[in-house]
Amino acid sequence: MSAGIDSGPIEIKPTPAPWTVKAEAWWFITSIGHRPEPGETLPISYFPAQETQLYQTSTTQEAFRGGRGSVTLLRYTDTPIGPFDELAISPGEFTNPFENECHRVTRAYASSLPAVVNGRSNWGLPRELAQFIFTPSLDDSEATEVRVYPAISFSPVEFSPDPCFAALIKPLSWLPAIPASLAHFPHVKLFQPPLDGSPHAAYDGLVAAPKWHVLDCTDYRGRAKPFRCGGLLKPKEPEPHSEEEGQRKRIAHKIGFADGVAFPDVAPYRLGIHWTEIDITLPQAVPLATL
Repeated sequence: MSAGIDSGPIEIKPTPAPWTVKAEAWWFITSIGHRPEPGETLPISYFPAQETQLYQTSTTQEAFRGGRGSVTLLRYTDTPIGPFDELAISPGEFTNPFENECHRVTRAYASSLPAVVNGRSNWGLPRELAQFIFTPSLDDSEATEVRVYPAISFSPVEFSPDPCFAALIKPLSWLPAIPASLAHFPHVKLFQPPLDGSPHAAYDGLVAAPKWHVLDCTDYRGRAKPFRCGGLLKPKEPEPHSEEEGQRKRIAHKIGFADGVAFPDVAPYRLGIHWTEIDITLPQAVPLATL
């Protein structure tokens, strides 16, 4: 799937935080109080392939502490670098060298290279480039289908023909959105480990973030209400007579949210939180020492 993006090297000057942005967002809740079993860790699909430090820090023994997990889909309408879309997963809390257990984004996609570069350099978010497509559902006039296609090559940029995430989002039209703010919840922070830079950062935007970053996320206010969601991805058909054929046929009825490769195969609750409008202040992250 061609994106029609210039094939030359990028020259993006970081736009320093703080940022004041406006957006619409959907929170897919993946867990509320999950506590991992001894030795339990996260599959590799929770992490970008090139992020060695993020993966090692997040999968060492007992690093993952569970708790509240979520997938966030955002459509930023007003930012210092223009509109863009984002998909991110925070599977729960992790240990870190500086404070008690805190949340962490382990994988994220953004729809523009400036968003990839700035997310990494400003806040240590492990963003990668992807194409986001929102379409009205043909089966439900009130619902929207969203599909996210990760970039698979650069110069020129091309996106995967298959989405790594696909979901049906349906508002509860009979329920009004009410004022909401994260200021009413316990203090929310992200502690982001260092990110590895790509040798092709001038093309893919994967700039390094050599230090830990802590980001305060409480300044998140707007209007919110529940929404319904469902997965749209069917398992791929296996090759005839392959070892997976019998097993795949037995689960052919399963429809999921993600491919389990470029994005973890999560199973959110059927009700999530739709922020119909948000004003967010993304403060300057505090860079912490490299360990």
